[in-house]
Amino acid sequence: MSADGESPESQRILDALGRRMLKRRVDALKSLPTFPQSILRISGVLGEGDSDASFKRIAALIETDPVLTARILRLVNSAFYGVSGAIASVYDALVMLGLDIVRGLVLSTAAMDLVEGRRGVAGLWEHSYGAAIAAVALGKTIGLPRVEEISAAALMHDIGKVVLASQLGREYDEVVLHALRTRTRIREAETELLGVSHDQIGRWLVTRWRLPPTLAEPIALHHEPAKARRHREATAAVHVADLMVRAYGFGFAGDELMPDLDPAAWKILRLNPRKLRKAVELMHTTLQEALVQANLYLEP
Repeated sequence: MSADGESPESQRILDALGRRMLKRRVDALKSLPTFPQSILRISGVLGEGDSDASFKRIAALIETDPVLTARILRLVNSAFYGVSGAIASVYDALVMLGLDIVRGLVLSTAAMDLVEGRRGVAGLWEHSYGAAIAAVALGKTIGLPRVEEISAAALMHDIGKVVLASQLGREYDEVVLHALRTRTRIREAETELLGVSHDQIGRWLVTRWRLPPTLAEPIALHHEPAKARRHREATAAVHVADLMVRAYGFGFAGDELMPDLDPAAWKILRLNPRKLRKAVELMHTTLQEALVQANLYLEP
């Protein structure tokens, strides 16, 4: 008999019931709400073309959502783009950024809105934001196309962690504590304690939300870039960007171990030490500028 009056057999039964209930809650994550239809409609129109008429129609559609409009204008006028105060309309933002970039911003903004204000791992937002900046720095350094879509995928790469933390609460806190105590990677701790990892949750989400492959594949396979088929460079870039910001020490991804760099990503991106150093330097500069800008926004 244990000190609290429970026999080993009763404790075993309670533990089994707890694991069964937790599995049901994890399985229920598969039925999370679908991606907002209004956002998918905007995304669909964004993919129709790049004529001046299309720009005007798309701008008008985006402007029906005041929150989305404000965020696009705030971002395009931030230090991240270096045009503070110069862009005053969604149409001008479209002209400057291009349809692919705005499409990525629309989708990533909507995805983060779904979990905004919910319980999460402290420091995870900073990690995700840093990964987005790292992805731009890496993409610009090695000349990747559609850099801002890669940045949007990097911003969303750990969306599975956000969902697990917001939906499971205390149980996910235990996962993080287990990873820290045992010095194991968060992905391994998730699988051990929950039976599912955050990248698996990410796969469910991108399928359910019907995200475009340019975002879906890098999010779903950011730990396994060698498995990417349609968007190998983007997936490899998100993988490396994740490692860049972790090595830099900005934010917290759920554990204190540095993940291994997948050799496939190095090969796909044709990286070398000189290019990587240059990308890290650009990430550092851009991140510091962005933090200064954020501090200015926070001042009364």
